[in-house]
Amino acid sequence: MSDIILKGDKNGYSVIVDVLANYDQAFKELKTLIMQQNVKSSSETDDVIKFTVKTGNRLLNKHQKDELINFFDKFPQLELQDIESNVEDKATVNEILDKNRTNVESGIVRSGQKLDYKGDLIFLGTLHQGAQICATGSVYILGEVNGIVQAGYPDNTNAAIFGNLKNIDQLRIADVIEIVTDDNQTDFQNGKFAFVDDLHSISVDDLTNYKNRLIDLKKRTG
Repeated sequence: MSDIILKGDKNGYSVIVDVLANYDQAFKELKTLIMQQNVKSSSETDDVIKFTVKTGNRLLNKHQKDELINFFDKFPQLELQDIESNVEDKATVNEILDKNRTNVESGIVRSGQKLDYKGDLIFLGTLHQGAQICATGSVYILGEVNGIVQAGYPDNTNAAIFGNLKNIDQLRIADVIEIVTDDNQTDFQNGKFAFVDDLHSISVDDLTNYKNRLIDLKKRTG
């Protein structure tokens, strides 16, 4: 039984590799198949034949991917469009999990301390002046804050800071910093949210308007 299945469509060919096959044997079979196709399109005037290699639930390592790419590079009339798999590597999975994680913190963060979180943060505790909480996602403040709150670290400008912004010393979203002073303190109250606006500065609005903010983000990101 063949370890390789070749299927053609209007976009070219899909090469399906049996997930249970020995990779080295499957790769040899794939090379034979590809060379046969190259013989059929040896003329420079022929259209380039495009291939997508599908490995199903098999995840190729970097060496195996490079081996495939290098092999196709030997044949100008053949093009490797993509290597598709139904599974993700561990690093990608961890990145997705971190991005979608929601953390809950209910403790006291004292002056000089800095707590870092991957994903969103619901803060129920007390943040002393001179202390800092930092999240890669958005921050939802239900406790008391007197220190520095960082959302969207290091470059997520779509993140926001919600909730009780009263008494906060400093807000940071991505690389944008807003220092709260006597002149602007009235803007930072409970029931507000802070975000990065179109001028790449931090703006504050009522939580009731956050839905409109989401609509604007969707339009900008397509």
